[in-house]
Amino acid sequence: MSRLNRWYLALALAAPLALAGCSSAPPPLEFGAAKPSGPELAARPAANGSLTLDQWPNACEVLSDDEIRAILPQATGFERDPVKVTIINFNPLSESAPGTTGDVPAGGCEFRFGLPSEYESEHNSSVKVTFTAIADAALVERNYAEDLKDARERAGEGTYKKEFRDLGTSLGTDGCFLPDVSDGPTCHQGPYQFEVSGMSTADGVGEYPASKQNWSEKVLTEVVRTLGPRMR
Repeated sequence: MSRLNRWYLALALAAPLALAGCSSAPPPLEFGAAKPSGPELAARPAANGSLTLDQWPNACEVLSDDEIRAILPQATGFERDPVKVTIINFNPLSESAPGTTGDVPAGGCEFRFGLPSEYESEHNSSVKVTFTAIADAALVERNYAEDLKDARERAGEGTYKKEFRDLGTSLGTDGCFLPDVSDGPTCHQGPYQFEVSGMSTADGVGEYPASKQNWSEKVLTEVVRTLGPRMR
């Protein structure tokens, strides 16, 4: 082999190694803990009644960037998408008061952001907070108890059984349950009933379907711990 050919061969072998050296794996995903810092959510519904819809909080304002970063320190590029929620009367003892049923344009919100990943994506992760009832605490507690019972019964039905979990007060609220271990929590605290869901395809969360349970255990439960202490 000529000296020139040997030089070309050496260059061809070195090029892929140089390119490989330029790429690097994403940093390990970091998980933190809830640090509530936002304002108190102080709904004041009428006794034995629901809060009028025009007084509902904007769900996109109930969780700050800093509160999300406390749970996921590497989160970047936050965006918020409001989610419409339709409210019906859930008090069988009385007719709904004017203004307490209908659509709430921002009754829920999807918080989208990016986390470290081998494949770049600006928004590869999300958390969704949805208010499903804001009313007198006794009404909310009764509504939650019915939902808890229904979820427990549904978990045992069908071909694919769900792993229902009653979390009780372990997340710092009056009650929470998981319809399945891979689902987000449904909770109630004082005059609020709400759901937390979401997903991530970021490296470090794990492969599907384990990633759903990991996201629920490490992120969504911490969102509940962030919101619960601020609900009065």
